[in-house]
Amino acid sequence: MTTTPSWLYSLFGLIMLGVAAYSLVLLVSSVATRRPLGWDVDVSHLFMGLSMAGMFVAKWAFGASNVWELIFSVLLIWFLVRSLQSIQRWGRHLPHFLIHALMSFAMLLMYRFPMAASTGALSMSTRGSRLDPGLSFVLAFVLFASAIFTLASPNKGASHHGTHAPALAMSARAGSEMAGSRSGEEITPVAGVERLLATPRLEDASHVVMCVAMGFMLILML
Repeated sequence: MTTTPSWLYSLFGLIMLGVAAYSLVLLVSSVATRRPLGWDVDVSHLFMGLSMAGMFVAKWAFGASNVWELIFSVLLIWFLVRSLQSIQRWGRHLPHFLIHALMSFAMLLMYRFPMAASTGALSMSTRGSRLDPGLSFVLAFVLFASAIFTLASPNKGASHHGTHAPALAMSARAGSEMAGSRSGEEITPVAGVERLLATPRLEDASHVVMCVAMGFMLILML
């Protein structure tokens, strides 16, 4: 692993805890307002934020590696299934669920091929195997590309809800009975605290930060 200032690990750890806290607030408000669209992304960001904070700062780590592996395996399967459902419903396109599936896959690999603790970061112990550098580089490249694409995209919030969420919202406003009934999704008005926090730009920002942090971690594993 390359030599990196310890304060940088602490900074990334704090940022990851911030993303986890933000995701928890979004998840709670989504449940309170019965607005299920995007809740799975909130759950994944919550777990990823908590997990990666412990990777960057060893003393913040908690939970057995096997438990984290199970969590990210379930999330990987979930987002792959959701990707197939999205393609079946909307036709051939690139579902936003795929990038979250890839992020879950990357997290799973970080636990399957952990690195030894060094300078207070990467708290997992080595199992005698190492993640293939080529795979690590490809995953990091895709994550950085996703961050750049999200920042440049005029369709704000797509990283969280997908590109078809506006179509669902329009059908709901037009008086459609149970918009998105085939997938169980329904869009309800956003109000109160959620109106302040659940803005497309903030949601995109949390995705960008997560992609950058995860890509940085993968680069450290080269």
